[in-house]
Amino acid sequence: MNPIIETPRLLLIRLTDTTEGSQHVQWFHENWSDGEVTGWSLAESREWMLEHRCKYDNWFYACFVKTPDSKVTELDPGEHAGSVSLRLQASGPALPPPPSFDPDSGREGLHPSTASPANIPIDLRAIGYAFFAQHRGKGYATEAGKAMLAEYARSVAEEKAKGERLFYVEAGVDKDNPESQHVLKKLGFKEVGWKEEKEPVFLNGQWRDPGYWVYGQYV
Repeated sequence: MNPIIETPRLLLIRLTDTTEGSQHVQWFHENWSDGEVTGWSLAESREWMLEHRCKYDNWFYACFVKTPDSKVTELDPGEHAGSVSLRLQASGPALPPPPSFDPDSGREGLHPSTASPANIPIDLRAIGYAFFAQHRGKGYATEAGKAMLAEYARSVAEEKAKGERLFYVEAGVDKDNPESQHVLKKLGFKEVGWKEEKEPVFLNGQWRDPGYWVYGQYV
């Protein structure tokens, strides 16, 4: 995955520098200490960032809105607007992935390799996104998500062409968040089903009633 992804309105910077006091840690902290998302100290954010990178192999991008005065570089990226990410989900999918879809033939049921998806290992990641309140409703989550997914598809194209693995991205969204469901649909995700839970789940910055909607798509 490229360290920097550019879109017409945004600059996405992959946060990898976990050294204490680094700019990457500060940006990660700004995302996770936002009052409407969660509230963490800088040290706690750094520990969480380390866990994201080491345990979840999380490709976490801070998103910046280009401004007329910004140089659109990592040293001067623009206005920090939020984040998008792709996290390894080693525990497996929340719900079984649907049959893969061949966009060339428009046919569901078989991977283009003609082998059954049940017999092909799946590389599974979960998508996440969070934007500060003043930057919501402007299409940034969709724009950033599309760019990140396109970069992910490019990065796995060679492996995908071998037909030995499937690449699947999953998303979870609470029932009271139609805006996020709309974003996922615009990103090409399909509703897979309802995941029932016995305990409340933490989604969109809050503890929610048990259960959430699961969406997914093959890359």
